[in-house]
Amino acid sequence: MNAARLLAPVLLPLLLMACSAGRKAVPQPDIDSYEVGEELFDTRILLASRDSDFKVEIARRIVEAFRDEPVYVKFIGIKQLTNEDGSDYTAIILMTRCTSWAIDSEVKAFLEKNPELSGIVVLITSGDGDWMPDMEEKKFDAITSASVMAGADSVSEEILEKVRAIIRAKA
Repeated sequence: MNAARLLAPVLLPLLLMACSAGRKAVPQPDIDSYEVGEELFDTRILLASRDSDFKVEIARRIVEAFRDEPVYVKFIGIKQLTNEDGSDYTAIILMTRCTSWAIDSEVKAFLEKNPELSGIVVLITSGDGDWMPDMEEKKFDAITSASVMAGADSVSEEILEKVRAIIRAKA
């Protein structure tokens, strides 16, 4: 019992550091940047994402949904968010993952840097798909999902529904 009391102050911090090391040791890469539509269109969507088969499939479905509409969609990696002015866009879609029970630090920094922005939809993938960020007074719609391809249709439809509502509200 005495040994446990002595080791607890040492082991507990080590355990917590080990749990959070994953996001630093194994960062998820960003998607490739590309643009769809004319930059001069009034309706402009920014989509920033980490790279995974699931997120790339969601992005593909968003392209298909807006292909024949006068909508400009810019796809960038999460690391490029620091170079973007969120007020230049009608809607913003951020797709990232939960790692070690936290939202991606670069996504969180963008959200905190732009607290006045409305029209942000955040997709957060996690193991079982039910983790939500704990950000007080958030001004964004959060969607959670597991990265399961069978769910790509319903997740992309939910994102598109929210984005179309944002576009209608700002028209």
